[in-house]
Amino acid sequence: MNVVIRVDASNQIGTGHVMRCLVLAKKLLERNHTVTMLSRELKGNLIDYCRQQGMTVIALPEIEDVVSPDRNDYQHWLGVSQEEDAKQCLTALKKTPFDWVVFDHYALDTQWQSLMKSQGAKIFAIDDLANRQHNCEILFDHNPWPDFENRYHALVPASSQQLLGPTFALLRDSFASLRETQKEDIKNQVIAFFSGTDPTGECLKLLSACQQISSLPFRVVLVYGMSNPRETELLEKPLPAFVTLVKSLPDFETELAHSRYAFGGAGVSAIERTCLRLPSTLVSVAENQREMAEHLTKSGLYRYLGVSDATTAAYYTNELAWLAEHWDSLPWRLPESDIDGDGANRVVDAMEAFS
Repeated sequence: MNVVIRVDASNQIGTGHVMRCLVLAKKLLERNHTVTMLSRELKGNLIDYCRQQGMTVIALPEIEDVVSPDRNDYQHWLGVSQEEDAKQCLTALKKTPFDWVVFDHYALDTQWQSLMKSQGAKIFAIDDLANRQHNCEILFDHNPWPDFENRYHALVPASSQQLLGPTFALLRDSFASLRETQKEDIKNQVIAFFSGTDPTGECLKLLSACQQISSLPFRVVLVYGMSNPRETELLEKPLPAFVTLVKSLPDFETELAHSRYAFGGAGVSAIERTCLRLPSTLVSVAENQREMAEHLTKSGLYRYLGVSDATTAAYYTNELAWLAEHWDSLPWRLPESDIDGDGANRVVDAMEAFS
């Protein structure tokens, strides 16, 4: 198969869309398919990073990157009309054969998809929002929403195959083996990561909370992300003796698997932690994560601080105090889940069966 992936990253969009597409891209390449990524040159893009990961990336024309005050203004993310974006994509692909177009972009809907289908491509839609129509052969959403089986019925053609729920989770291969981490390999540490851009400054809030505490019965490893706009401010803060501050970890999933507890968002990072059975405190770092965070919290397996727009350093101070008080009685791992780390293979299986 010749596969094109249309996805963007920026300070406003975040990095999660690109990161999950990279998992799919690497699995496709592993199974001898060709992959070309299309990504626009926005502030905070991951084009060079993707190329460093061995990807072929075509950069779409740079545009004036105006940040909308409304973080849920998804149409604003595209920067051009859907018709213009499709034309630019097709122009960029004139010498590149393709029979599948994968897109992971909240600003694109059936209008864009139909223009790509007019060139004979099959469409693979990645979505989380379930807020618009899709003209696609396959619809993918690996999030554990309540009633996820019925989420897209009215939004896709009856002929579309729906790959829904975390059994299809796009996780790196290492997660499957790291699920078997033994108790003796668990470090006495809490790891915190709030996305590659941390748009609401959760790292800064957590670090400020740590500064208010004289000691903790565990270390705090704070991963602030590759595109964090508050990097300078974070690096200027004095670190308590029990805090390690890092931009990124090349072996992040291994460090995650070897941690005793975690703080993090309720998006794909929550799926990663669930795969590893890692006890966690959730924060909704985007409005579209709120429903999922509340749903996961109702299971009784997770703690929830709330929506990041409303959290403060005091929230984290109180949560760290609670953790310290209950540290010795906390479960070292959650019960087994159906997230086995093999979702990417299931997704490619479905694409191959359609071709």
